[in-house]
Amino acid sequence: MTMSEPKTIFKQGCEVAFDEEHWQKINYSTGCYEQSFAKGKVNYRNLDLEKQRAYTLRNKSMLNLEKLLVDFETHFTDNGGKVLWARNADDALTMIFDLICKEKAKAITRSNSNVLDEIELNGFLERKNVRVVETQIARFVLHQAKQKAYHPLSPSIHLSKEENNAILTEHFKLKPDSSVKQMVNFVRHELAVESNDAPVCITGANFLLSDTGGVVLTENEGNILKSTSMAKMHIVVAGIAKVIPTLDDLSVLLPLLSLHAGGQSLAACNSITFGPAQQGNGPEKMVVILLDNNRSQLLSHEKQRQVMSCIHCGACVSVCPVYKHIGGYTYGTKHIGPVGTVMTPLMEGLEEYNYLNSACSLCGKCVEICPVKIPLDDLIIENRHLALTEKTGNAKYDALLKTMIWHCKTRKKMDSPLFFKKLELKRLLGPLWGSNRPLPEFAAKSFSQQWRERNL
Repeated sequence: MTMSEPKTIFKQGCEVAFDEEHWQKINYSTGCYEQSFAKGKVNYRNLDLEKQRAYTLRNKSMLNLEKLLVDFETHFTDNGGKVLWARNADDALTMIFDLICKEKAKAITRSNSNVLDEIELNGFLERKNVRVVETQIARFVLHQAKQKAYHPLSPSIHLSKEENNAILTEHFKLKPDSSVKQMVNFVRHELAVESNDAPVCITGANFLLSDTGGVVLTENEGNILKSTSMAKMHIVVAGIAKVIPTLDDLSVLLPLLSLHAGGQSLAACNSITFGPAQQGNGPEKMVVILLDNNRSQLLSHEKQRQVMSCIHCGACVSVCPVYKHIGGYTYGTKHIGPVGTVMTPLMEGLEEYNYLNSACSLCGKCVEICPVKIPLDDLIIENRHLALTEKTGNAKYDALLKTMIWHCKTRKKMDSPLFFKKLELKRLLGPLWGSNRPLPEFAAKSFSQQWRERNL
């Protein structure tokens, strides 16, 4: 990806904000989410207090991250598992491929996981001629269409029922007028068939338990639990910030995660795996890959590192007005929405991804809904300040501000001819304003001219 490519993707992708059909799909889905959340939160007598507990817990984890990770490795190894440390995505992919080769696997199953998307697992394995089977229903459909996830928790939020049906019809000859129930049942059957010859299952992790060496996985479809039970080897890829101190902490975090992910009291399937199966069904081998991938670099920022407390519920994305208009692909990044706006510039490079700092209206909805009380709007402001101090801002925007300041210094400059003011506005603001809305119009007469006419 070239230096200007992410920004170009963002600029071109913003055109989707003016697509009425796209807007209706996204807003219908996010509207359903907000209704579910409103119904679900009545189960809490004091939701804000529980969020404060989660905030304290996650901050405690970040402050003691090094010790917690070492303790997790010790306990997980004692349980019969193996822990590998990956500095970046390339390290993680190399480790995964080596493990797959040792198992002589030609196919793997995988879960819906942000961290697996972050390291671009699918593309890597397909280049190595390893077949990838998506175990989540929505992602299975997207995989057939060679599309990426559009939302962290609802990957196909941008597709209508008819579009999902068309994809399945094209690749599997399903009936064109199939109902949602028929499509779900059909995909489940296909998943069962395709998963049979996949001896390796690769998942992310919702949490890692430091005190017991446990890996926590939560889902609603049950496909992760089924895939890990059938596989000979279970590979977990988890960011280093996923670790929490104790098993008891789940009593706070899991209900909050379920509520903010989909308005539920608790997700349908929650499992804790402490290592390979000792007897009966389950994987014979289990490996956890702890991924840094510039997270240490993000942790070096005293204020912005608060974003590492995120439990990846996707709530901030669902309520974000910017996401509702531009969608998931427009960001041009692996982490989207408010969290991605904070994380990506600091992890991938401020100069290349500074444009994300403008993809926020600072409305505060993400802060209001965040289950661990991350002050995302303040962190985005910190990013903007950092961009200014490091001089990685938009040159045209800077020129516009300097011109406005120059004009506003004296009344004589503000009364410059209308033609020149329009020309300056078109040249400086035009490229930033976009082609889908008209530029602001100057009054035919300046304020001082109107004042003189009215008072003489």
